[in-house]
Amino acid sequence: MQILICDDSKVARKSLASCIDASFAGEIVFAANGHEAIEIIDNQSIDVVFLDITMPGMDGFEVLEILRQRECRSKVVMVSGDIQEMAQERCFELGAYAFIQKPLTPEVATPLFDDLHLPFNRPASVGAQFSKAQMFERFQETSNIALGAGAATISTLLKEFIILPVPTVGELSFSELTMMIQDTLTRDNSCAAAQRFVGGGLHGEALVCIEGDSISQIGERLGFSDGDVSNDEVVVNLVNVLVSSFLVSLSEQLCLEFSLREPLRITDFSPDNSMLSDNEHVFTVEYTYDAEALDLFCSVLFMFDEESVDIIRRQMELLQ
Repeated sequence: MQILICDDSKVARKSLASCIDASFAGEIVFAANGHEAIEIIDNQSIDVVFLDITMPGMDGFEVLEILRQRECRSKVVMVSGDIQEMAQERCFELGAYAFIQKPLTPEVATPLFDDLHLPFNRPASVGAQFSKAQMFERFQETSNIALGAGAATISTLLKEFIILPVPTVGELSFSELTMMIQDTLTRDNSCAAAQRFVGGGLHGEALVCIEGDSISQIGERLGFSDGDVSNDEVVVNLVNVLVSSFLVSLSEQLCLEFSLREPLRITDFSPDNSMLSDNEHVFTVEYTYDAEALDLFCSVLFMFDEESVDIIRRQMELLQ
């Protein structure tokens, strides 16, 4: 038996492979994107494909479509942080054999592995120290899972499919950050709000910039009657949902609880109106939510101070 694991995250590929017990007598091969996966399937006899949805270049939906057109007989198991009901329905319509949510749990994975005749291994938890680069890599996968959970919440509320990107995790100087944010704030037909949060020693701030002409429709789908609230109030409510849904998933993965302040509409960004210091490097997570059938595009930026980076790294080392 040959198994293909396709995910743009090296951490996710390694994690999934570790769930297959060493007694497995077959071969495991890896692909970092959809193009590599198709090439491998074209040239090898692959029995089971574990496939991520959100990948750059060619995503999991596109891979499924190509495999369906070619009448591929491989069993394709979607393994994704994107748990929108519409995403799952789309996967099965395109021929997926099964769908499981990241991160894998023994309760979900064991019966599926039994069905696929694969020996499941419950990976032991072993602490290890991460370099900053390793922490960024692992936190990107953690963030990917969190934004998928957040998108599922938004999708349910708005009754729309949300297109997800791969999140960008990195470090910026405060001046670089300010320039990037000011550029975002000056876009036409856009508005923005910031929301601060704390938890487990972490201090952070989320900035959400919303573009598009569908604010009134968003208000209606969030439960507000036409004319009951202003666009500003709709924006603040939407920002609160975007930020809190991401942090709920993040808190579950890191075993930390967060508390949030009320979102505030902003028109500029500087040390005077931010909890961050202008002399520090800022740890950032950046991603977008794009509603497929609405004129709505949300740019989301989570910012953590320097002390928070060490706390996140220690927590991930303890929980790996």
